[in-house]
Amino acid sequence: MKLHTVILALVLFVVVLFAAINWGLFARQDSINFIFFTVEAPLGFIMLGTIGVLSVIYLLFIGRLEVASMFEARKCSKSLEEARELALSKEKSRITELQNVLSGQIEAFGEKFGVLENRIKGIESKFNGTESKIDDIIKRFDEEGVFIVRNEEKKKPDNADTQSGEA
Repeated sequence: MKLHTVILALVLFVVVLFAAINWGLFARQDSINFIFFTVEAPLGFIMLGTIGVLSVIYLLFIGRLEVASMFEARKCSKSLEEARELALSKEKSRITELQNVLSGQIEAFGEKFGVLENRIKGIESKFNGTESKIDDIIKRFDEEGVFIVRNEEKKKPDNADTQSGEA
């Protein structure tokens, strides 16, 4: 229970206890002046009725505040849920956008990788051709490192001489 409800219940209990103990005084009839008119009634009953009416008014007021606060809490909860869903949808769109950007970059890197792979294959083929030429040149050296000229190359200049002599 809330504190204000407990305090109201304690005050009402004390008033009822006081009225029960002094019931004779509360029930005694007397002339009561209400400024504009006078009534013959027990003062205790009028005071107890006044306290009862004020208590009901107080409870209605507190009830209205509780209902208003519940509506406000519901409204805040609903707006919070809408904000949460909006944030989630924005986050999902950001993630989707990031995925699209990353996939685009991955595709671009894939294309660049393909180009580099083709270049490397070209370089490998050139390297293999150069390697075979180097192997041919190395084969022309003897054990002492002297360059050996092939017979074919010797014949070429001779053939050139004979061809120039015939002409």
